[in-house]
Amino acid sequence: MKKIFTQLLFILSLNFLYSQSIDPSHVINLCSNQSVQGTTPTTNIYNNLYTSCSFLALSSDITLYYVEIESGSTFTFTVTPNAMVDFDFASWLNPNLFNLGPSDRGSQNTIIGITTPDIGLSMLEPIELCEGAGVSPPNTGNVPGMVRWYDVVPGDGILIAIDHWESSVVSYDLSFGGDAVLNCSVIGKIYEVCDWDKDGKESFDLEHIKDEINNINKTFTIDFFENESDAKTLTSSNILSSPYDVSTDDSPKTIYARFRRANGLLARVTEITFIVNPVAEIPDYDLELEVCDFDQTKDEYFNLTEIESEINALNKTKPEYKYYENQEDALEDNENYISNPNNYLSRTKTIYIQISVNGKCPIVVPLKLKVDTLGFPPSTIDYSEFCAIETADSLVYDLEKSIEYFIGEENINDYEFTFFSDRNDAISKSNPITTPNAYKVPFNHSETVYLRIENERQCFILSELNLDSKKRITLQDNYNIGCEPYILQPLPLGYNYFTEPNGNGKRLKPYGEDAIIYGQRTIYIYGNSLFVDSEYPDFNQCTYETQFTVYNNDCPVPKGISPNNDGMNDHWDLTPFGITKLNIYNRSGSVVFSYGEGYTNQWHGQTNNGSILPSGTYFYSFESINGPKTGWVEVIYEVE
Repeated sequence: MKKIFTQLLFILSLNFLYSQSIDPSHVINLCSNQSVQGTTPTTNIYNNLYTSCSFLALSSDITLYYVEIESGSTFTFTVTPNAMVDFDFASWLNPNLFNLGPSDRGSQNTIIGITTPDIGLSMLEPIELCEGAGVSPPNTGNVPGMVRWYDVVPGDGILIAIDHWESSVVSYDLSFGGDAVLNCSVIGKIYEVCDWDKDGKESFDLEHIKDEINNINKTFTIDFFENESDAKTLTSSNILSSPYDVSTDDSPKTIYARFRRANGLLARVTEITFIVNPVAEIPDYDLELEVCDFDQTKDEYFNLTEIESEINALNKTKPEYKYYENQEDALEDNENYISNPNNYLSRTKTIYIQISVNGKCPIVVPLKLKVDTLGFPPSTIDYSEFCAIETADSLVYDLEKSIEYFIGEENINDYEFTFFSDRNDAISKSNPITTPNAYKVPFNHSETVYLRIENERQCFILSELNLDSKKRITLQDNYNIGCEPYILQPLPLGYNYFTEPNGNGKRLKPYGEDAIIYGQRTIYIYGNSLFVDSEYPDFNQCTYETQFTVYNNDCPVPKGISPNNDGMNDHWDLTPFGITKLNIYNRSGSVVFSYGEGYTNQWHGQTNNGSILPSGTYFYSFESINGPKTGWVEVIYEVE
């Protein structure tokens, strides 16, 4: 009892003689065990720190720690150097950091004569509160370097000064014991919110924060100040009121929480940091990207990042972007975002952009992707030569007549039309045809003309006109000598022979029996683009016609037949005359044989009922394409 009383008198005398103010920024707040690397202390300004049992101050190589009790009733700590190096310590229960007197626990012993250099508080030491300078066994407590534990209540705070007495760069472990649980919530705190309403500020409930940062029994009186110096002054009255507004421009904003104990002493000052994160500004219209479906596959490659410039222009800080194919993944910030936003193949659909500023406060915005097809596909057509104007050396086409065909039912005023003779020129929109309504193509030349059809969004397609410039077919009149027929020759595609003008009458086919022409005949050559394609549109439906005459009047009518089946003159052959009606009479004028159109050589001396006529002279009359004829014919049955 005498020893304790002597220490008490010693402490009181030191309190009057020595005190030191501790800068809270030099104190390391802890709430769990810690391994400290072998580094020299960051400050050596504290040269007036004393234990309660020595007039010898601790060295200035000091590291300061602070812990607070959340629950429990006993507290210990142990400093375990990783080499046999002499460390000292001092500790204060509920200290006044701005008027710090001698410690209530401490040890400045020597490690001479001991096997471990540990120092601290121990549950094994019931009485010893302090070990003086240079103390060694047997003049120590039960455990050398260790003194009695603290009895604590929730809200108590302990300041621990570790003295690197030998100034050796040695690491150590700092561990805690007893049944006390340390409070981790008071080691500074950051409150971070998003400015969802985009008004540039947010309000914080300081009363709620007080409850959060106080200990479990709410033993501290906590006030908030804008300045640290005000927070460190117990008499400061310019306390911040709640709610407390912080703007995005002022963020991060730090204020200071002053913790006062129930006895009115200052426990500590803790920083409270408020961060108001801006939320990305977006346009007040629907976001949309549109590309042209040049290949008419209904999907195209999009550069999704093109939309970012519209959003960046509205924000002070450039936002960050992730692109997702569905909204749920974007909201949940999943990892399956689109990995190739610069070259994304898609049809018309909606994707979702996750937009954040500095990686915070993401919002999800729909982005519509539209593949513009102009409402009709590109097409190709052969421009009929019959629809061009023939000149001496070329065909002249009016290209503009094809426009309505290419756009179908669309409004012609919604598009721009330009013709080009080269595909690359059409794509780059250079070197257009200047007179598309009078485009000249020399004979025997084929060309493809490209029509660029462009809408107001500058999306375009290329349709094609194939031009084959050929001189029109014409045939001269033909004069045959003797009974040789005129043979019709094949015509190019689109032309046909007819017996009457304008494609009327009988169509005469080359290589058939109709191709053999006897006598005087006028043949009509009729050209029509519908002979090439019956589905041609109106602009491509045109005709052309020319004619020629075959003259063949020198063929004599055979004077007789000898139907004896010897293969010579067995039939009366009138093929060259183009018979349309034939009658044969006997001497009394009775018709013995008749035939209509199409007669060639069907008569071989028989009657209409098939009876054989006797030899003799018979008379005929026929009508033909060359006109009527009458005369006689002899039937002779030769006998060997």
